[in-house]
Amino acid sequence: MEEEHRETIFNLVQNFLKNPPLIVWGSGATISFGLPSMWHLNEVLKKEIDNFDDTNENLEAELSKDKYQEQMPQIKKIIWNTIHQPDITVLEKIISKNSDFDGIKSLIEKLIDTHPKVANIVTTNYDRVLEYVMSYHDILYTDGFNGQMLSMFKEQQFKDKELVNLVKVHGSLNWFNVDGETRYLNCFHEDKTPQIITPSKNKYQEAYQSPYRELIQKSDNLIENATSFLVIGFGFNDEHLTPKIKTKVKKGIPIILLTKEVTSNSYEELKDAEKYLFFEESKNDGMTKITYKENSSSDIKEIELEGAFWQLNKFMEIF
Repeated sequence: MEEEHRETIFNLVQNFLKNPPLIVWGSGATISFGLPSMWHLNEVLKKEIDNFDDTNENLEAELSKDKYQEQMPQIKKIIWNTIHQPDITVLEKIISKNSDFDGIKSLIEKLIDTHPKVANIVTTNYDRVLEYVMSYHDILYTDGFNGQMLSMFKEQQFKDKELVNLVKVHGSLNWFNVDGETRYLNCFHEDKTPQIITPSKNKYQEAYQSPYRELIQKSDNLIENATSFLVIGFGFNDEHLTPKIKTKVKKGIPIILLTKEVTSNSYEELKDAEKYLFFEESKNDGMTKITYKENSSSDIKEIELEGAFWQLNKFMEIF
């Protein structure tokens, strides 16, 4: 029975991802590498910001309060500092050939090995895990900047062949406000504000400014043209990306989700999807729980397979 289940799931993965998928990369994809979660960022801000409500459990709701608007540059710097050191630790691990990142390398190389030799990744993360892996393995990519000190965002950097397009809709640790413009800097400058969109209601206002306006448009286009989705560690809480993904999967575009735990919010947002595979850690040691639906007329099924297929490294044995 185990072998039959494995064959069923493996065949579905191959079928769903027969055309290169759009990768949606969330914070859950990097927590295992030591990057902070939203909960952790919330706890840091409780300690660092004097008037921060230390009883709040929702960072986005808290930062949406008007009282924080004047403090937003300070808040962005605290978030930047909290992510920066774990981010540098990841770089050190990659340089030391840590195998934890092999799944990322395998995934990207597989995508760019097939016509038209392009991989598209949309992410809400600020960290540079993906950039480090691609740089170390000499994989050509762009995030809209050319990677040189003080370079400016140019939408034309994104290509439709022989490249990895990394669309960072909420900004990056490398981006700073320099004389009113978003510029690429390799290190932190005390007098420069990190150009990251914080989780709050004001992110919608910031998203209308460059380069975020262009990045949102680019992500919209990629989602609209996607023939499948491979979602890694993304909780479907972002109101820029989630509605458009929902629309596509409701029309039959297949979606595969890899995550430690499929949240109730993810289930709610994807309940109308016609074709899906959700991989999550089982309560049984060394097992993966898989919830799936083969097509619009099939029933929802649940099985468990031996192996940590909910992790990208192991999942790549299927894909």
